[in-house]
Amino acid sequence: MEIKTDVSYLRNTKCSDVYTDSQADYILPDYMGDMRKILFTDATLRPSGRFAGGDEVEFSGVVVYNVIYLDFEGELCSVEFTSDYDYTVKCSGESYNDSIANTRVSNYAVRLIGPRKISARASLVGSVRLSESCSVGVTGNAFDGDSAPELRRGSLGIRVSKPSSVCEREFAECLARLDGAIADEVRVIYPTAEILVEDMRAEDDSVTVKGKLRLSAVIKNADEVAYGTEKQVSFEEKVDFEGCESLVSLTPQLSVCSVKASVNADDSGCEVVLSGIAELCVIGEGNQHIDVMLDGYLKECPTDNSYEELGYTELVDSTSVKGSHNAEVYRADVEAEGAREILFLTAIPRLERVESEGGRVSLIGEIRYSGVATEVIDDKLSYVGVKFSSPFATNVNINCQNTDKLRIEADVQATNCSATLDAEKLYATCTLESRVVALEENSCTTLCSMTRRDGEKYESQGSTVTVYYPTGEDTLFSVAKRFHSSCLKVARDNDISDAVFAADNPSGSLAGVKKLIIY
Repeated sequence: MEIKTDVSYLRNTKCSDVYTDSQADYILPDYMGDMRKILFTDATLRPSGRFAGGDEVEFSGVVVYNVIYLDFEGELCSVEFTSDYDYTVKCSGESYNDSIANTRVSNYAVRLIGPRKISARASLVGSVRLSESCSVGVTGNAFDGDSAPELRRGSLGIRVSKPSSVCEREFAECLARLDGAIADEVRVIYPTAEILVEDMRAEDDSVTVKGKLRLSAVIKNADEVAYGTEKQVSFEEKVDFEGCESLVSLTPQLSVCSVKASVNADDSGCEVVLSGIAELCVIGEGNQHIDVMLDGYLKECPTDNSYEELGYTELVDSTSVKGSHNAEVYRADVEAEGAREILFLTAIPRLERVESEGGRVSLIGEIRYSGVATEVIDDKLSYVGVKFSSPFATNVNINCQNTDKLRIEADVQATNCSATLDAEKLYATCTLESRVVALEENSCTTLCSMTRRDGEKYESQGSTVTVYYPTGEDTLFSVAKRFHSSCLKVARDNDISDAVFAADNPSGSLAGVKKLIIY
């Protein structure tokens, strides 16, 4: 009779990055003036779907383009339009369990190809980790019979990444109150929302996320000067996450699915309201510990053993740090010497290289700032685009023993960007959150089959006594297997303490043992 034992686990597989493009042409609506000069552009992603079928997983969403420009009458205007994207990665069909995708814009271009037509194209990179069901099994008839085999077992820590359920939060907040204003004369330019996480706490199969929702926009009322305004709204949400207490780290994965601005009139004026939907999800990182059979033998007869190499990734540490990044640049370097006030500023970090030494990981790169400011030229008010860059270097400490075998995954995000001006310089600040995951690629030789040799028996050694001098690589298990005895018998016959042959040392280290008497 053949008996098969399986140990199931979830294997995380990092797929090769997928590169794709998304393109759109946009024609201005009739009620908007022709474009004279583009001041600011950006391209952000809003994932919308994930579908697993057959042997592949498809990811889809939209790229949202924002363009702020001056028309031929000098008016500050903005438009928003989208293009679709989708890409697929291969999976292993029935063993597919889940997936985590990080899709980002690596580069984009927005071109004016006529007074009323814009062409936009974005290059995207999709990084996907698949979670697939796997098992380590042992087959063979050596497990059937009166005598159980002597087994050497081991415990492996295998990386697992798990997403929580998704919590959807709707918001509708008054961003500004304009007394005496006429609603039809108020325009809202570049409304945005971002989520700032201040604290996370795991308990009772859930994660409580606390933070602020930062809403901002540029408001233009009739012929008055445009101005930037923002509002921060505190929130606390509980996200269902089974087993989160056992994970090493928790990382929020937050996205704003939609933002809409409306101007609502009342008897005394009007108010600007920003509404939309935000999604909150938490990604957990940890190690799942599985017990595997490394070797085995029978005392009363030979066995034919087969082995296989199991490759796996172990999570060493996962940590993140927050810090303030400050930049200052001369007005001449941003081509805005006449700038008077910054209406808004965005910050996009570009990670250029990762260096590790000892327990420290250094993240080095550049932050690209862009935005719009008011400008005075020949005593006339206008608007100007602002662009500049600033280097950054962040150190993250990790808990590790051997950095030579480590593989580092790193990511840097910027939030809460703001800026001020004085007579000579522009001063910008943002919050940088740097995350580092330290991994170790390992392999282990496991027993995959063990079969009796029928008809062959070991003859009893009778009263024969063997003196054996263990080498540095010997263990109680290897010596017992060599002489077809048992680990426990060898230990007791040689008065080896229980500490050597313990549950946390199943192979039995023989360090310091000079000779063994085998009966």
